[in-house]
Amino acid sequence: MIKTCCLLCLLFLSLCSFAQKSDSCYGVLITKTDPDTTRILYVRNTAGNRLTVYTVRDGIVAEATAYHLDGAFLYSDPLVAGQQMKDSLSIAFQDKDHAVIINRRDRYILFSAYYTRFKQEVQIKHSIMALLNLLSDAIGDYPMTNALPLMTYAPQLQQQISRATIVTQRSQADIRDTWTCTYSYNEHHRLIRISAASSEETRFRKKVNYNGAFARSIITYRNIESRQTTNRTIHYDKNNHSTIKYQDHYEETGKNRETLTAVTLSWHDLGILRKMEPSLADVIELLKPTKK
Repeated sequence: MIKTCCLLCLLFLSLCSFAQKSDSCYGVLITKTDPDTTRILYVRNTAGNRLTVYTVRDGIVAEATAYHLDGAFLYSDPLVAGQQMKDSLSIAFQDKDHAVIINRRDRYILFSAYYTRFKQEVQIKHSIMALLNLLSDAIGDYPMTNALPLMTYAPQLQQQISRATIVTQRSQADIRDTWTCTYSYNEHHRLIRISAASSEETRFRKKVNYNGAFARSIITYRNIESRQTTNRTIHYDKNNHSTIKYQDHYEETGKNRETLTAVTLSWHDLGILRKMEPSLADVIELLKPTKK
């Protein structure tokens, strides 16, 4: 019996060791043209708890951030000198209300079936993508801006969030705003509308138009502290999943300035990569055009 237990222990340790060694990583390159060209490299591990993002402009890595989901925290670590400081995001669960608490103050009430699945994805599987997808509308103060282009390719439109309350800090004043977020779904349990408003104003609106079960366009309105308003219209082509086109209309309060920008995102799979966090020189070499 003791011999059998020892053999089982050795087998378990061998399997754990194999799992750690087999946790490979793979890359995706998104090229953003507006009309300047920015290339964003995403590196994910197969375990799903790590994501590294490199932003390349004019042949130089302008930003690089490593995300790591560990327990109840998502950590964001800069990899380029002079970049923003380290940041983190906390996650807590309240089973009674099917609530996800972000940073101890933002409260997302989920539908019961989705809550169970989401909690398992985050607590047990440590899935960064599950967490980022929940927060992909970026209404709150979250360290995930450079991950948003990746989220654009797989918008979460299923019936997930029932309602939410989100608190934001103004950048130029010691004032916090509280936003009540409402979510509307169609008869097929697919998202059609989001609205985030305080008692005085609406900060965020989102409307989804469908062609059958396929999302044809997503229209968003975002007001950042009443200083800049962005209206964005994203167009999806069901015959071409690798390319997304959208328009941004910016209005700057006090400057009487309007800007209209047309943006194209192009997706390219890079396959298995050797390193989860390649050096800046390795990133530039990796993104060089292949010789024919």
